[in-house]
Amino acid sequence: MTTSIFNPCFFITTTGTLFGIIGMQTNNIIILGDNQFLALKEDKLVKANLIAKLKEKLSLTTLLLFNRCILSLNKDSIALR
Repeated sequence: MTTSIFNPCFFITTTGTLFGIIGMQTNNIIILGDNQFLALKEDKLVKANLIAKLKEKLSLTTLLLFNRCILSLNKDSIALR
C-alpha cells in the first residue's frame, strides 16, 4: 500500500492484482476493496493479534455510518448524506 501525497491517512494498493483503498479517520476506517484484498487484510489482523470491529458491508439493504455520514448503495450509485 502506498500513502497518498495529498493525505497521509489515505492508502491505495499499487502492486499486483489486488484492489484496495483505505481511508483512516480518528476513530473510523473505511476500506474499499475486492474480496481478495479484504481477505488479506483480515488475515494480517488475525496474525498480528489485533482486535478490530466487525466488518460491515454496504449493500442495497444495509447502510453504513462513517464520520457522521450515511453511505447508501443505490442501483447505479453510492450516496453520501
